[in-house]
Amino acid sequence: MDSTMLVATRKGLFEYERSGGAWRVLRRSFVGDNCVIAMRDPRDGATYAALNHGHFGQKLHRSGDGGRTWTEIACPVYPEPPADYTPEPPMEGEPVPWRLKMIW
Repeated sequence: MDSTMLVATRKGLFEYERSGGAWRVLRRSFVGDNCVIAMRDPRDGATYAALNHGHFGQKLHRSGDGGRTWTEIACPVYPEPPADYTPEPPMEGEPVPWRLKMIW
């Protein structure tokens, strides 16, 4: 069983460590920002955190040192729509936009 866990919240990213049968906060990152998802990449140990800044949109951050420092990296982007593309409305509601709205 892993001894740490990442908890993404509307109030930031929190890393907890299990110690002596109890969990304690090991590290806080992006305090006050909406962190929608966080994960560790098992291939190289890097940690990724996606933030939703509302007006400023989605931001993606990477840490190579377990969350001590973070670097903003490029978010995934959609390719340009074809010239003849016309958005078709789904079964109900508004047409689906051709842009990234949320990383989850």
